[in-house]
Amino acid sequence: MSVEIKFIGREEPFKYEDGEGNEYRYRVEDSGALSVFEKESGKYVKTDALPIAVYGPAAWFSVTGSALGKSDRGPGRVAGF
Repeated sequence: MSVEIKFIGREEPFKYEDGEGNEYRYRVEDSGALSVFEKESGKYVKTDALPIAVYGPAAWFSVTGSALGKSDRGPGRVAGF
């Protein structure tokens, strides 16, 4: 899935997508910043993964695509195993 961002002052949206099977997820931070994460095909986004891009709240107008969710983080760890 791609992430499409419409920036303030630009006519055309910008898309994060590639032909290699990677997927992209976004998260809107409490500050209003927009973080974009890369998810390799069939894998998860690590809990401590850094975003590949961060845009301040004054830079972007809207975003569409898949938000970063719990299912993107993978199964939880079980203590003792």
